[in-house]
Amino acid sequence: MKSALSQRTINRLTQYYTILRDYSKKEIQNITSSQISQLLDIDETQVRKDIKSINCKGKCKVGYSVSELKGIIEDVLDYKVIKKAFVIGAGNLGVALSKYSKFSEFGLQIECLFDADKNKIGNTIDGKEIFDIKLLKQKVQKSGINIAILTTPNKVAQEVCDFLVDCGIKYIWNFAPSILIVPKSVKVWHENLIGSFIQFCAVENIT
Repeated sequence: MKSALSQRTINRLTQYYTILRDYSKKEIQNITSSQISQLLDIDETQVRKDIKSINCKGKCKVGYSVSELKGIIEDVLDYKVIKKAFVIGAGNLGVALSKYSKFSEFGLQIECLFDADKNKIGNTIDGKEIFDIKLLKQKVQKSGINIAILTTPNKVAQEVCDFLVDCGIKYIWNFAPSILIVPKSVKVWHENLIGSFIQFCAVENIT
C-alpha cells in the first residue's frame, strides 16, 4: 500500500507512529484523531483521512486502538522489515546519523561507515566500524546491501555517487547539497535540509 500513498501522507503517518509509540510505552490503549491533531498542530479532518487511507477504523467516543493503529502503520510502511545500509562519509553528519538509535525502530539498520580519510579508517562509531571507501564494492558483494546514505561534501558528491553505482548500490539517500545524476536503475532520495528550514521559516513567518 505504501506505493499508493503520497509522500506527504507517508510523512504524517511517520509522525503519527511516533506518537503511538510513546502512547504504547505509557500503556495508553486508545487515541483520538483530535489528540493527534492537537499534538501535531494539523487539521483533524486530515488525520482521519490519513488513517482511513490505511484501512483502520476507530470507535465513536473512543477513538483508535493504539496497538492496532501502530501495527497497521508498521505494516504499511514496512517498519518490521529491516533494511540495512552503509553510511558514506564519516564527517559530522555521517557520524550523527550513525549514532541515531531510533532508526532501528523504523526498520533501518546502519551496518558501518566508509571514508577516504586515513585518520578515520579503523575507528568505530557506536560499534560501527569506519572502512576504507575502496572496500565498498567488496562489502556490497559480500553483504548484499544495496542502500547507501551519502553525507559527503558537495564538491565530491557526484564523483562518490558514480563510485557507489559502480559498486552495486541501487538506492541512495542523499544528504549532500547536490542533485545527483544516476542511471534509471538507481533511485535517489534528496534530503533537502536547507529547503526544509526555509519552508519552516516561511510557514512560521520567522524573520
